[in-house]
Amino acid sequence: MGAVSMARRAAKAAVLPAGLLRPRRRGDLVVLLYHRVGVGEGEIDLPREVFERQMRTLAEAGEARSLDEALGNGSRGGVVVTFDDGTPDFHEHVLPCLIRNRIPAVLYLATGPVEERPNGNGRAVAWSQLREAVSTGLVTVGSHTHTHRPLVHVSEAEAEEEMRRSKDLIEDRLEVECGHFAYPFAAGSEDADRAARRLFRTAALHAWRTNRAGRTDPHRLGRTPVLRSDGHAFFRAKARGMLDGEAWVYRALRRGPWRWS
Repeated sequence: MGAVSMARRAAKAAVLPAGLLRPRRRGDLVVLLYHRVGVGEGEIDLPREVFERQMRTLAEAGEARSLDEALGNGSRGGVVVTFDDGTPDFHEHVLPCLIRNRIPAVLYLATGPVEERPNGNGRAVAWSQLREAVSTGLVTVGSHTHTHRPLVHVSEAEAEEEMRRSKDLIEDRLEVECGHFAYPFAAGSEDADRAARRLFRTAALHAWRTNRAGRTDPHRLGRTPVLRSDGHAFFRAKARGMLDGEAWVYRALRRGPWRWS
């Protein structure tokens, strides 16, 4: 294990005690945020075997929900799996694992790269592969804007154009409703918020925040990034809503969404 990875784990261990006092309870919702599986060596790139073990853990616990189910009336909360961007590994590595473990997931799709190369390339999954994913009944496709630009310093009209273009493409190409949205880089603005509320039933915004029962705004959902340095113990803590304190580290370093503030 490298020095950087050790430092990251030490930071998680330091903030974990605060989370032990307030784990996820009935009605609370943890939305896990993934990016890539089986490719790359970065912090947001998970090895296939690690992701497989995580999905088995969620399946055995029986707490994985679709986003609509988790937010429905009388929901018990639970855990929702989400992916951002729509890179080729979603079809190659993620989808088979979801099917094996019967785990529902939301893919927040940045439509620009897909539309530029509709048959797929090194940057994006293909529309045909997305149709296959949707046909399983496990995958819901939401919007992640068209160009993946941060919506911090844009006008309301510009934000709406990014959202609407992506939403319209998803609904046209996949013939499904696109009712969910996630902000690129977990960063938004009041102007973008107004646009998102007009166009979508939900919007994912905050990083490292468990959604607590009775205090959840469906247009400002919190998500918990799953990272390479988590290991299985810290992953289990995140799924139980006990590592929101990791945000303090990233805020102090002005990383993640705080780079835009």
